[in-house]
Amino acid sequence: MKLGFTPAEEAFRREIRVELASPDITTHLKLLADSDEAEPEVRPLYRALGERRLLAVNWAEEHGGRGLGLVEAAIVAEELARAGVPDTLHVNTIQIVGLFLQRAGTVEQQAEFLPSLAVGLQFASVLYTEPEAGSDLASIRTTAVPDGDGYRLDGVKVYNLKSDVTDIALCAARIDDGGNRYRGIRLFLVDMHAEGLTREIIPCLADEQFHRVRLEGVHVSTDRIIGIGEDGWTLITRALSMERTGLDYSLKAEKWYSAALTGMDLEPHLAAVGRYGAAVEATRLHAWQLINALAVHPEGAGDGAAAAAKYVTSELAADLAAWANLVHHDAHTTFPATTRMLEAAYREAPGLTFSAGTSEVMLQIVAASDTLSADTDFTSVESALAKQLRKAVRDCLQEATQGLRPDVRTPLPTAGEGCPSWAPLVELGVPAFEAPADAGGLDLGLQASLVVCEELGRALLRGPHSGVTLTIDALRTSSTAARAGLLEPLIAGTLTVDTGMFALDRPMSAEAIEGGWRVHGSMAIDGGQVTHLLIPLLADGTVALALVPTTRPGWHAIDGDQPLATFHGLVVDAGEVIAVTSPEDRLALVARARVRQAAYLLGLAGGAHDAARAYTQERRQFERPIHDFQAVAFGLAEAATSLETAWVAVRRAGWLSDEGRPTTRASLDALALAAEATLNTTRTALHVCGARGLTADVSVHRHYRLARTEAVRYGSPLRLWCAAARQRLERRDGLELITDPWLVSTEGLPTPLPKSDEETEET
Repeated sequence: MKLGFTPAEEAFRREIRVELASPDITTHLKLLADSDEAEPEVRPLYRALGERRLLAVNWAEEHGGRGLGLVEAAIVAEELARAGVPDTLHVNTIQIVGLFLQRAGTVEQQAEFLPSLAVGLQFASVLYTEPEAGSDLASIRTTAVPDGDGYRLDGVKVYNLKSDVTDIALCAARIDDGGNRYRGIRLFLVDMHAEGLTREIIPCLADEQFHRVRLEGVHVSTDRIIGIGEDGWTLITRALSMERTGLDYSLKAEKWYSAALTGMDLEPHLAAVGRYGAAVEATRLHAWQLINALAVHPEGAGDGAAAAAKYVTSELAADLAAWANLVHHDAHTTFPATTRMLEAAYREAPGLTFSAGTSEVMLQIVAASDTLSADTDFTSVESALAKQLRKAVRDCLQEATQGLRPDVRTPLPTAGEGCPSWAPLVELGVPAFEAPADAGGLDLGLQASLVVCEELGRALLRGPHSGVTLTIDALRTSSTAARAGLLEPLIAGTLTVDTGMFALDRPMSAEAIEGGWRVHGSMAIDGGQVTHLLIPLLADGTVALALVPTTRPGWHAIDGDQPLATFHGLVVDAGEVIAVTSPEDRLALVARARVRQAAYLLGLAGGAHDAARAYTQERRQFERPIHDFQAVAFGLAEAATSLETAWVAVRRAGWLSDEGRPTTRASLDALALAAEATLNTTRTALHVCGARGLTADVSVHRHYRLARTEAVRYGSPLRLWCAAARQRLERRDGLELITDPWLVSTEGLPTPLPKSDEETEET
């Protein structure tokens, strides 16, 4: 799974930014920005870009490109959008029509059309949609009748963009269906200036106007058929993965998010700033996962994956446009350019959710695919090692939990070492996954541990895993002397730790005594049988962790739905303190704990989704499985897409940590996204299972119950969003997401809000 750019790709992005800052490009961009026209002329800008071979960098050099790959093309597309280049002509001309020519065009067609398209001398339209054929393209009525050396096209195409300035069009027409409406469709390259072709404007809500193209006896020669001998429907569906990456929608969301923060009053919208900021980055990551998959498998990355990416990115863009306008008006800002942009965004946004396929069609595709099924869940883009680890962990947990079926009122398995998961995980060597190699560990990194966390969540088990890994993390930052005697029993699984609702930002005060400290206060714990407690404390003005045996007098546990440890003079010896003196180390420790918890939540939600999907495919009502009903299928499909997006964010945060990069905000985003997705998914799963979901007949009640406490273990999503928002508004050195520039304009940026303790430490 590729979670970042290579140094070469990052260098390429910097080169593109330099090119886009050249006078010949910036002059055209300024003319566009200063124009009062709703749909200004963009072809001169495209020709300037074409001269620099920036329109089709992944095309062969003889076709006007640079001979680069799909990843480089996507990088350029991102930078064009960020520079202010309107994208419609580029999408239609290069990404759709050019793609068809490359994949199915003849050598002669490629030589004739690709070079002129690549340099901006010609532009192309896409003529698919008809008055009675929208998402259901198989019902098109435009006909192609043999006529001499070619065909005569008759029909009407509607809702096309930029058709008034294009020279050729990719037109779908029916030759003969032979009784099968998916057969007999062919794709033609139509001259937009041909006799019998007329163009009309269809006034549209957005700035870009629709067009109606009438084809009345338009002659197209045989050499203008795209994909001789191939079925047009097959070609169209094969190319949809590229059209549905969602990258263009995520870039619109990014731009509108930045505009919304310009001059806004932050106080009443802080949580939304965090939530939308995380969603913008996560959905962009979601789109990039599909692009990376297509770079390896150009023929397609799976209908479900493409539909999920298109759905989450377009829905976010539409939602963000509405929110941005509300916030901007509520703030009473006086930035005309921003107001115009957001007003235009508000009118454009509804069209995004049905461009390239409506959101409902996307959900239908996701529902019919194996997205998040028990056999595939998140593994399609995992490394071979991760897949092996997942299978081993899942197999051992399934064996350990066989026969464990608590009813709706029976307490869930204990979190302590008596938990059924612990012995098999120790036998598998899981405690060594993150432990340093010089202490006998495997040093596999946080990402390996995330697989374990996901599978524990799926199995509805906790055990001491989170406490043991967190303690090993803390020991990494300590001296060799402090680590002595602790890492070995931790790796062996004989020293087990309860960290509870771990909160380094709220340590307990400790009174200095001879040889150590005396602790008073209380902390939430998991409960169950463990050998040690890990207690955050403030000793001599320094935040530290104390690893104290549970047999030590001076504390007692209060059982309940959320167990509590109360300390009344607990003595902590100086040798039991693990000093975490560096603010960076403290932040990294908390961040890694958050990411593990986020992975646990996604496993918990994935298990609920599995159970609900299986039940709804078996349960029949009105003589059909209830999963066949869209109200049921769409709810599960939407949950699946949100889990996929959150999963990418979680893995990204884990990768950043393993790379030694700042992870604080990424961990806040990942945990908050995972928490909200888990709460929504478990609620949906319980709902679609109906009355049986409220009983022991179906397992979803266990996932639903556990989500209540696990989603707030390290703070409620609202609290996490607020912390993430402060990070976004205070850090100007760039997004943690690879190497992007800071997205928020400094024009009219308000004074930052007071920092929380956590952000004070980092900044």
